Amino acid sequence: MAQVNGDFSGSSPSSVFLQHLLDYPVVYDGVSTFKQNPYGQKSLQLSDSAYKTFAQPLAPFLNKPFQFVRPYLQKADSLGDQALSKVEETAPFVKKPTRQLVADARALVGFPYRTGLEAKDHVLNTYSAECKKAGGDGIVAHSKALVSTALISSSELLGWASTIMHRRGTEAKETVKEKANH
Repeated sequence: MAQVNGDFSGSSPSSVFLQHLLDYPVVYDGVSTFKQNPYGQKSLQLSDSAYKTFAQPLAPFLNKPFQFVRPYLQKADSLGDQALSKVEETAPFVKKPTRQLVADARALVGFPYRTGLEAKDHVLNTYSAECKKAGGDGIVAHSKALVSTALISSSELLGWASTIMHRRGTEAKETVKEKANH
């Protein structure tokens, strides 16, 4: 990986942290998109021009002080790389392709909406079925259907909540046993 803005030591320094960061598909794709965008290209040209005008003439004077700072920068680079490794352990999804991350995010954001639509459809289907069972088109038949739909929906909701609570209780008991055994 070549350094864009100058070289203090005569060799091309590389950053393990930056290379590790660029190994993440979403970061790599973001950098590539930025480089291909006309505004990104213009800002890179301007920063390169500013470097050549202001910083490059000072580079020989900063060579000696840079030698004192180099070990600290290398240690910071190493720590940054280790931190990224920890991120990968904790959140392995960062290694997924960008398209998959976008698809997963869209699915996650759309989940409440889809669930709401499915719940609405279920309640309306239940209400229609109860109207047919009540046998009529009058207010009494619709009232019966409304009450029975409310009871059925409440029963289903309580059953679902009971299942979740039971599962969480079982998980909590297992966690307590594991903690007690260690």
